[in-house]
Amino acid sequence: MSILDDDDRAEVSELLEDMDEPIDIHVFTQDDCEYCEETVALVEDVADLSDAVEMGVHDMDDPLASDLGADRYEGGPVTVITREDIDGVRYFGIPSGQEFSSFLQDMITVSTGEPNIDESVLEEIAEIDDPVEITVFVTPTCPHCPKAVQTAHNFAVANENITANSVESQEFMELSEEFGVRGVPQINVNGTDGEFTGALPPQQFLQEVKGAL
Repeated sequence: MSILDDDDRAEVSELLEDMDEPIDIHVFTQDDCEYCEETVALVEDVADLSDAVEMGVHDMDDPLASDLGADRYEGGPVTVITREDIDGVRYFGIPSGQEFSSFLQDMITVSTGEPNIDESVLEEIAEIDDPVEITVFVTPTCPHCPKAVQTAHNFAVANENITANSVESQEFMELSEEFGVRGVPQINVNGTDGEFTGALPPQQFLQEVKGAL
């Protein structure tokens, strides 16, 4: 099953020319999963367009799921983009709609290892030495969500102590209700230790994160 049409393939292929080092993309599936098949097909389409991408498909009971934090929340497919010591970039739910652009940009960021953030902000991020989990709740039609997701994932690439999750709130409805999601993007830090909304600039985003620690 193919998801991308010829025009999409051409556009994605050109975009992925900006990749540098090889990356691995791991897709974790489970039984009774509404979007697992489509997620595997989408990531396969993308992986086929670049020699720098290696893709693996795993059951959720694979020990790698625990190693990469893919079993953190239950509800749907989980995709993790990794490279060497970068493994904190996660998508819970199919990365489609508006989030497809985030997914592609995250591939490039993980490949280059160079977050698109000002140096002054990167210096502050580097000072974080405690584990931090940033969870961004999104919907496929939210125009502001990709910016929040990319900022969170940039933080995860910049500091190995940070992991960042994009969570498709409609696929993970029980989790969304648990976190009281009323609008997106909603960003939670270390569970419910901190919460804010909106696609804030990286400096403000960082201050919200630090305020929750």
